[in-house]
Amino acid sequence: MSLKRKLEGEVEIREGAGDVYHDIYKSKPHHVSHASPHFVQSCDLHEGELGKRGSIIVWKYKIGGDKTLIGKVIIEEIDEKNKLVKQRVIEGDILDDYKTITGICQIIPKDQHTCLVRWTLEYEKLTPQNPEPSALLDSLLSSAKDIDDHHHGVKK
Repeated sequence: MSLKRKLEGEVEIREGAGDVYHDIYKSKPHHVSHASPHFVQSCDLHEGELGKRGSIIVWKYKIGGDKTLIGKVIIEEIDEKNKLVKQRVIEGDILDDYKTITGICQIIPKDQHTCLVRWTLEYEKLTPQNPEPSALLDSLLSSAKDIDDHHHGVKK
């Protein structure tokens, strides 16, 4: 029985925030903590250069609860034409439940006023009993709305 899975979700944001969101995940990931501090506490470049394939970034984040989690990712792909960033977890708390986990973020234009932020999580569970990473997906989608609101000056 294969424990490889894929989980996708998308959220609509304002068109102007789509380019901003792609730019943040591509080359300014530390900005996520400003717009979505309840999810991301910090983000630091560990190796390489922001906005470049092969760079390694360390995220400190919370998914519900008070415990800060750590994840070290490597940027595997940046596709400017399709506004896509792919990052794979290489170390961190989430690997307690998953053999591998990769996050793919893509901005998809919808109409002249909106676009979609699509997150795809590709992962392999260590055991069948381990949970699906739906709380992580929900947090990523929620942070997209936070970045949209932050970009448009909406106070929460």
